[in-house]
Amino acid sequence: MRRFWRENWLVILVIGVMLGGYLFLRMPGDEMESVAAFDAQVNAGTPTLLEFYSNT
Repeated sequence: MRRFWRENWLVILVIGVMLGGYLFLRMPGDEMESVAAFDAQVNAGTPTLLEFYSNT
């Protein structure tokens, strides 16, 4: 087992950094229950930040 870690430490480190970066930088899901709730928040008269994301 010690030989495995000694030969593959760099690959394991790179995968760990990539996994940590994904968990740190990922976008959480939306919090709106419906389109009507979104419309109510946008039309409430307060500033609203709207982000568009496409995974294509």
